[in-house]
Amino acid sequence: MATKLTAEKPEHADAIERVLARAFGPGRYAKTSERVRERGAVLEPMLTRVAINDGGDVVGVCRIWRVEAGDASLFFLGPLAVDPSEQAAGLGLALVRDAVAACRASGGNGIVLVGAERFFRAVGFTRVPLGKLSMPGPVDPARFLWLELRPGGLDKAHGAFRAPKR
Repeated sequence: MATKLTAEKPEHADAIERVLARAFGPGRYAKTSERVRERGAVLEPMLTRVAINDGGDVVGVCRIWRVEAGDASLFFLGPLAVDPSEQAAGLGLALVRDAVAACRASGGNGIVLVGAERFFRAVGFTRVPLGKLSMPGPVDPARFLWLELRPGGLDKAHGAFRAPKR
């Protein structure tokens, strides 16, 4: 089955929640990344990517949020989830690549995430230098990654994540 990648729409909300529940279970609410979202990160539905199969079902999502750190506006990627029935076909990486392209086209500075470096390195993510950024809770430094979207885009990023100015 082929999948189509599209920006998130309000009518995708329930299906996205089902995919997230199947991929992560209730433990997803205990993650430090969830604290970022709870503290005022702003969802960017036009940059978020949703995978829809031939049957019209949502089978994956790569959400993008806006945050600030220091004097930089940044994107925060996550959660990334693919329905377990659709995994191992490269859909997760396709969702990330498409979301990164949308963020770059929007003129963004950089993207930050918590995830497996081995997976995200293929898109260009590298480890955040120790002490450069902080999250509202513990995070394994080996899984704290970022990607510069334009030259100098991460130069002013430092300190704790906070809600963006509206």
